[in-house]
Amino acid sequence: MRRRCNPVIKARISAEHLKEFVGTVGALVDEAKLSVAEGEMIVKAVDPSHVAMIEARLDKTAFDSYEAAEAELGIDVDKFRSVLAVARAGDMVDLEQDTELNRLVVTIGNLTRAMPLLDTAGMPDPKVPALDLPATVKVAVEEILQGLKASKSVSDHIALSTSKKVFRLVCEGDNQNRVDLELGKKQLEKLDSPEEQTSLFSLEYFTLMVGSLAKDRILNISLGSDLPVRITADLAVDDLTGAQGEVTFLLAPRIDRE
Repeated sequence: MRRRCNPVIKARISAEHLKEFVGTVGALVDEAKLSVAEGEMIVKAVDPSHVAMIEARLDKTAFDSYEAAEAELGIDVDKFRSVLAVARAGDMVDLEQDTELNRLVVTIGNLTRAMPLLDTAGMPDPKVPALDLPATVKVAVEEILQGLKASKSVSDHIALSTSKKVFRLVCEGDNQNRVDLELGKKQLEKLDSPEEQTSLFSLEYFTLMVGSLAKDRILNISLGSDLPVRITADLAVDDLTGAQGEVTFLLAPRIDRE
């Protein structure tokens, strides 16, 4: 009889919270290094083109139960998402590492799925750069989704700009095609831009980041002229305890703006 090794992680969490966490990571990468520790679970990853990065965190409080030793687990994000896709509203997910066979065992109700863990040796360990971004906007995801959908058929890039009074998303294509979404302080949770700021970004990446979050989630967008944009949002939001996690996206600006 084989001796059962103590798992690095043994945890239970709502499917809704875990789907959101894995979904934000899956917006940018197919594989990721999942760092677990006694008080939190973190993923830091850079997309293959090195245009964007993500740091997503779930606090221990997001879990119904959580036991973990400090370790790094290589996760196939696409497979993880496909497993979680079968979970229904209200389902709980149990996670346990099988250290003997080097796999993550995911249990949802009567369904158990074992996923081999990946080698983390070649996976990057990026550090989130400290950026001084002068403009800050707080806006609900649903306020900008319409503009992003309208822009899809116009161009592959989008300009984000701020002034003292408005936040704008402008997409310009060929033959004078243009989408201009202007949001004033009535549509925004917050707008702080002492001076006008503008940067051009990949529409695809920006849409993937925003679209990975619930429509009612509040985005904290920080930007400057021709600088990266930083987007942060709460994760694992509970009506009683509030946010129990956070995601941060960084997206590099396009350099061909005239």
